[in-house]
Amino acid sequence: MLEQDKCYLLNDKVKTILEFISDGVYVVNKDGVTLFVNAAYEELSGFDRRDLLGRYMGDLIREGYISQSVSLMVLEKKESLSIMQKLGGKKDVIVTGRPVWNRNGNIEMVVTSVRDITNLNYLKNHLERHEHISKLNNYRFTYDHLGNQQSQFLFKSNIMKDLVRKVEQVAPFPTSIFIIGPSGAGKEEVANLIHYMSDRRKKPFIKVNCAAIPESLLESELFGYVEGAFTGSKREGKIGLLELADGGTFMLDEIGEMPLSLQVKLLRVLQDKQVQRIGSTQIKTIDVRIISATNQNIEQKMQAGEFREDLFYRLAVVQMEVPPLRARLEDVDLLLDHFFHSFKEQYRVEKELLEETKQILLTYHWPGNIRELKNVLESLIVSIPEIIIKPENLPRHITQISNNTSSRTLKEQVENYEKMIIEKSLKRNQSIRKAAKELGVHHTTLLKKLHKWGGNG
Repeated sequence: MLEQDKCYLLNDKVKTILEFISDGVYVVNKDGVTLFVNAAYEELSGFDRRDLLGRYMGDLIREGYISQSVSLMVLEKKESLSIMQKLGGKKDVIVTGRPVWNRNGNIEMVVTSVRDITNLNYLKNHLERHEHISKLNNYRFTYDHLGNQQSQFLFKSNIMKDLVRKVEQVAPFPTSIFIIGPSGAGKEEVANLIHYMSDRRKKPFIKVNCAAIPESLLESELFGYVEGAFTGSKREGKIGLLELADGGTFMLDEIGEMPLSLQVKLLRVLQDKQVQRIGSTQIKTIDVRIISATNQNIEQKMQAGEFREDLFYRLAVVQMEVPPLRARLEDVDLLLDHFFHSFKEQYRVEKELLEETKQILLTYHWPGNIRELKNVLESLIVSIPEIIIKPENLPRHITQISNNTSSRTLKEQVENYEKMIIEKSLKRNQSIRKAAKELGVHHTTLLKKLHKWGGNG
């Protein structure tokens, strides 16, 4: 009985000590029921401990006291965990739960410490923001969107510097521009840059995705119509998007999907600088710069009779190619830091990438290009409860590719990259001799490599 009294006395002393700790302390038993809450936690959260003691954490979440419970996570995962929370809708806190094990190897209770990092977070984010802006100033172009917004075009690779120099050269002229490149590589961003570097920047910039609008509607959207032009048309008629873009820029995204019947009408617009609404006899002269974009092999479509050559040459007075992200890996580090920081600010969460995690992302080949990179980073920000994002938090397909790559020798990795470059050149040129000339090697050298890799020459 004496030993039991000593135990209770010790517990009372421990509780007294915990009351004087400046960090919040929250203790639950093995079932997730609240055993102890100190005064600091009451002050941080604004909750009365009498409303919390004896309560199951899951019930407290359902009743809106907290958004998530690190105690329940620790009981489930059987390991120490830290998460970020906002208590009382005002204070940023870091919550760390640690399991207490009994002699049988089972969790007896979970002790959670809660530290207020509101001021620290503010200072850190303030410093991060200034450092981030300072870093971006070396690599970005900033331009107005309809005079009241800003967008950023980020790069530091030589291949993108060359592309931007070309944009700077042609943007002031009304020339039609044809942009090619894979999905998600940034064709629309290049089109934005062209418009906002031109003297048309204050005029309309209208974009149409030819693949997203049904063929039956595309013509009326582009050219407009007059009253009674067809069944179902608006009584007052409708102005076409090409007319709306008068004085500005018009972007035709996925131009390879445009029906042949419309290609003829678009050709007339380019030749005559005039549009005619469906059902109307009136012709309107317009001044529009046309930017077209596609991720398809437009030359193959022309050979197949699916795209008019005369239209292509009108659209492609200047051609620009946006390379895939894997061809400009120097940009990945910059884009990764930018989007990770942006999503942290957007969702107001504190996250950090473990250096090992970042290295895996830097070596990944990003087949979905910038769009995939943004989606992966946003997913990591919103779906991982821990503050530190570790390699095991990454999507499985990224870690699998990373593991396969890391197991290869340097020679194997270089050879694999060489294959990729040669395959792309062969697709573009449809001839071994032309590809060899483009790559700066003798065609017999290229033949030997193809035979070595199993090609038929």
